[in-house]
Amino acid sequence: MGNNNEVFIEEIFNASPEKVFSAWTDPVKLMKWYAPDGCTIHFKKIKIETGGQFHSCISNPQYGDCWCIGEYKEVSPNTKIVFTLINADENGNPINPAEIGMDPDWPGATLVTVTFTEENGKTKLQLRQTVSQELAKKTGAYPSWLQMLNNMQTILNLN
Repeated sequence: MGNNNEVFIEEIFNASPEKVFSAWTDPVKLMKWYAPDGCTIHFKKIKIETGGQFHSCISNPQYGDCWCIGEYKEVSPNTKIVFTLINADENGNPINPAEIGMDPDWPGATLVTVTFTEENGKTKLQLRQTVSQELAKKTGAYPSWLQMLNNMQTILNLN
């Protein structure tokens, strides 16, 4: 189980680990679901492999653009993805979240771990992020993950 010092989300997907993993590692698929409701994402660069990096922008019609950079620390086919998530600017330089109007308690860099486990032909996905769940709920990061995973459910059901 997770503790309150970290975000912990567990969801069951009615799809194989291969399909769920592919939704996380194929940039074309990622663009279809990897943004909260009402937002869009685009990548300035993305290389999904161990040691690969990304530079992404989530556009929110209400609040504008939110840039992130990160590195894939581990990409193990159909089982695990670990990456850093760092608030950044358009040029890929890390920035202090407070400077862009985020909660001053929010860490500028977090580690996200996603694991995929097969259970009776379905996939149990577990997502952890190294930030307090309470803070993630307060800032909207936690509901954003839930919306994104819900979007992914929808896409997997279409394919």
